[in-house]
Amino acid sequence: METQNDSLIEITQTLEQIKSVNEMLAFHRHFDEPDMNAIHNFQRLKNSFLLQLASLLEAFEIEVKLPVVA
Repeated sequence: METQNDSLIEITQTLEQIKSVNEMLAFHRHFDEPDMNAIHNFQRLKNSFLLQLASLLEAFEIEVKLPVVA
């Protein structure tokens, strides 16, 4: 049961990281001349977190197909 609790904690942390990245993406997109390099880097980070989340959910026999933007 401890492993499941650890997985739930890691899933929650990953979701929180995705939320933070979304906030940073929104911040950088808000400017008249957005920093496309920063946006690209945050999008890559978000994609990494999404893949991590999908992997973590497999422990609960949940298959998720997430759209990952290149």
